[in-house]
Amino acid sequence: MSDEQVIAGRYRLVERIGSGGTGVVWQAYDERLRRKVAVKQVMVPAELTSSESEEMIRRTMREGRIAARLQHPQLITVFDVVQDDGQPYLIMEYLPSNNLSTLGTLPPDEVARIGAEAADGLAAAHAAGVVHRDVKPANVLVGDDGTVKITDFGIARVTEDIGGTLTSTFAGTPAYLAPEVAKGNSATYASDVYSLGATLYTAVEGAPPSGNDTNPMAQLYRISSGVITPPTKAGPLTDVLLWLLNADPEQRPTMVQARDALARVTYETPIPAIAPAPAPAPAAIPAQTPAPVLAAAPTPVAAPSAAAPPTQRTGKRGRAVLFAAVLLVVAVAAALVTTLINRDDTPSTAASPSDGTTTTTTDAPTTEPSTSDETTTTTTTTTTTTTTTSQQPADPGAAIAAYYAMVPANRDEAWNRLTPRFQQSRAKGRESFDNWWASIRSVSASEVTTTGPATVEVTILYTFNDGTRKRERHRYTLVNQNGTWLIDTSTLLSSNPA
Repeated sequence: MSDEQVIAGRYRLVERIGSGGTGVVWQAYDERLRRKVAVKQVMVPAELTSSESEEMIRRTMREGRIAARLQHPQLITVFDVVQDDGQPYLIMEYLPSNNLSTLGTLPPDEVARIGAEAADGLAAAHAAGVVHRDVKPANVLVGDDGTVKITDFGIARVTEDIGGTLTSTFAGTPAYLAPEVAKGNSATYASDVYSLGATLYTAVEGAPPSGNDTNPMAQLYRISSGVITPPTKAGPLTDVLLWLLNADPEQRPTMVQARDALARVTYETPIPAIAPAPAPAPAAIPAQTPAPVLAAAPTPVAAPSAAAPPTQRTGKRGRAVLFAAVLLVVAVAAALVTTLINRDDTPSTAASPSDGTTTTTTDAPTTEPSTSDETTTTTTTTTTTTTTTSQQPADPGAAIAAYYAMVPANRDEAWNRLTPRFQQSRAKGRESFDNWWASIRSVSASEVTTTGPATVEVTILYTFNDGTRKRERHRYTLVNQNGTWLIDTSTLLSSNPA
């Protein structure tokens, strides 16, 4: 296929960026809408009869239309499904990214973050009645800005259904199949959960939970028997992985439960201190030793038939949550006492900017402004933003509001409200952070919603120095360190010109 080929009269192929068992993916240019897109040519196996080929094309078009109805920040959007010269093509959102299989072994907290975002997208698909059926590292995309998206809905189902057997239609290793699917049963929501667990296991351990066997039949047998190798590198992620990889689909979490469990691992994972060392744990909290789930061994063992959900386990993470709760209670009490003592000296909330306070709630970006081919510019009235006091917020929602009340004026204080991981992976270092906020005239936050113990969603309105405006919706995960809520991870939910 020539790089100059134009599909369906409008999608000009630019560069081949990937290939797999179900097709070839190209970076392309939509000449009608003038934007980059990804074009997937779905390969029709040569061994199919004429009638089977026609049926595969028909069903590929149908699955593409189903996938196009799925709209979620963690799912690659399908824009169009077309035929050209008798071949089916999916026209999709283009995300500059690497798939998870190319990133090598990753630390448990990063795998948990990726898994939580992937599970969020898959949970939305399940809520819409769609089973992915081919969750694997190659179908988990990690953008250059850290965004996680799932791709390739429905294509594996078409190939499997038309071909008739797993062994003849699943290209490459079947290492990410659930045991019940390996036995020949239909894929379900629970099998997507298992496949996500196998994908994350591979990202942290370096190999699939049932190993890599060059004989696909031998591997299918191992998987169908529920045999996995106990994880040895997963650390705080171990319990969640074992829950997702339970051989009994009835004992696995739902995708929503998987998402929440993975998110808890993300914000409970210890991070480097950026403040004075924390006080020792209260003597009233006894040390506990978590009971082993599976003994680490060089030889594979059978997965437990009924692993308990991570939320029911005790150990280091349980103590961490209890300790964080104690610190939170102490922080709230201290804030209350301080307020009562100083209430007569507290400036009015209607104070002028010269008082050094503001009641404006504001938010900060997690990525630089998008640079699409088409830009919408709106002239708006200038607003002002001033610095705020450094009183410690008592909950994640208040912490987000307080953080963005600091910017763009008080960047030093705002920088210290980010975890080291966020500072490097999302803010891209202090220089990039300062450059971003130097481009902002003002920012305001609204619709601040606490959606979990340490998760907040908020709508942000940015006004840039040139007068243009942008409205974004973000989801943030925070951690409580030494009584201070710090922003640790972020997900861009939507972005539109204002």
